Amino acid sequence: MHQDRSSHVEGQTSVNSPTFIRGSRIAAGISNATKYLGSVRKNPIRGSRQYFFVCHLMWVLVVCLASTAFGDAQISSHNTDESWTTSSENLTDQSNPYRTIESHTKSGNRTVDNKTVEVRGPNGQYELYFRVETETIEESPTSTRSITRTYNPGGDRNEHLTQITQVEAHDSGDVSRVEKTMSSADLDGKFQVKERETTVITKGSDGQRTQTTIFLPNTTGEFVPSMQVNEQQKQSSNGTIKTKKETLFPELSGRWQTYEVHEQTVKRDDQNRTTDDRLFRRDYVGNISAVSEVVTAETNANGRFTSSSQTYSIDIPGSARDGSLHPSQSSKTVRTTEPGGIVTETQVVRPDAEEKGLNSVFITRDIKVEESSATEETITVTARYPDGYPSVVSVERRKSEGQH
Repeated sequence: MHQDRSSHVEGQTSVNSPTFIRGSRIAAGISNATKYLGSVRKNPIRGSRQYFFVCHLMWVLVVCLASTAFGDAQISSHNTDESWTTSSENLTDQSNPYRTIESHTKSGNRTVDNKTVEVRGPNGQYELYFRVETETIEESPTSTRSITRTYNPGGDRNEHLTQITQVEAHDSGDVSRVEKTMSSADLDGKFQVKERETTVITKGSDGQRTQTTIFLPNTTGEFVPSMQVNEQQKQSSNGTIKTKKETLFPELSGRWQTYEVHEQTVKRDDQNRTTDDRLFRRDYVGNISAVSEVVTAETNANGRFTSSSQTYSIDIPGSARDGSLHPSQSSKTVRTTEPGGIVTETQVVRPDAEEKGLNSVFITRDIKVEESSATEETITVTARYPDGYPSVVSVERRKSEGQH
C-alpha cells in the first residue's frame, strides 16, 4: 500500500499547526484501513493475517491520533481573530482517491469551521462526498452555542442539507450542562429531531462526575431515555487519577441496567506515567466480568519518549474462552527528537492467527524531517510471520508546505 499526500496551509497564526493537519490525515488513514479490512477477508489463505495486519495499522493510527489530541490540549486558546485553510489528497491502491479541504475562521465571538471531502468520480474529476460546517458562538464567558450542518450530494449532484446538530453549553462554576439535538431530513427534505442528548458535569474538590443521557423517540414519537453513561473521576493527594465509566440501558420495567464498565487508573510524575485500563462487560447470563486489560508505562526524558504496553484479553485467536484474561499483545514505542526531525519506531507482538503458540511481529518506523518551510514524513510498516511468509509492507509519504 502506497500513499502520497500533500497539503498547503495559508494562515495568520500558529493555531494552523502541523498538529492539526496530522490529526486529519491520521483520521483519513483509519478510514482507508477500515475499507481494506473487507478486501483482506476475501483471501482464504492469508486473510486472517492480513486482517490482523490492518488492525495493527489502525491501532498505530489511533495511537498517533491520541498523541495529536494530547498535543492540541497543550495549545492555549487565542482570543484574536484568525483564519487558515488546509488541503490534502489521499492516493492509495486499495480505495478510490479522495481529497480533504478544511478551513477555520474566527472573528470576534464567532468561529466557523468547514470540512469538505471529495472523491474521484467516473470522469476522473473530484466530486462532493460530504461537507460539514460548524458555527460556534461564544455568547458569554459561561455560555456557548453551536450548530453543525452536514451536506451530501443528491441525485442532481448538488449538495443538500441532510443533518443538523445543535449544541448549547452553560457553565455555572461547579455545574456545567450541555444540551445536544440531532435532526435529519426525511425523503421530502423536512427535518425531524431524531435524538436528544443531555450531559451534566458536577465538579468537586477531588474530581468530577459526568452523566450523559441519550433520548430516542418511541413508537408514539415521545422522547424517552434510551442510554446513559455515568463517569466519575477522582484525584488523590499523591496525583493518582481514577476514572470509572459505566454504560447503562433501560430494562422493560424502566430500571437502568449496567452493560459495560471501564475503569482507568493513572499514576504519573514529571517524567513517568503508568496507566491501567480495564474493561468489564455483561455476558449472556447477566454477569459482569473482565474482558480486557491494558497496562502502559511511559517515560519522557532528555528528548526521548518510550512507551511499553501489555494487553490482556478474554478472546485469543484460535482458542476458546475459558473465563480468564490472557496476554494478547505487547508493544513498545520509542520516539527520539533529533536536530531537524523526529524518529518514532513501534514494535507490536501478538499471537499468530494461524500458528498457535507462535507470534507475529509488526514494526512501524516513522521518520519526520522538519525544515523552515516544509515537513516531510515517511511511515514504513512491516510484518513478520513465524512461517516465513513474505512481509507485508506499507509505505506512506506525507509532505506539508507553507505552514505558518
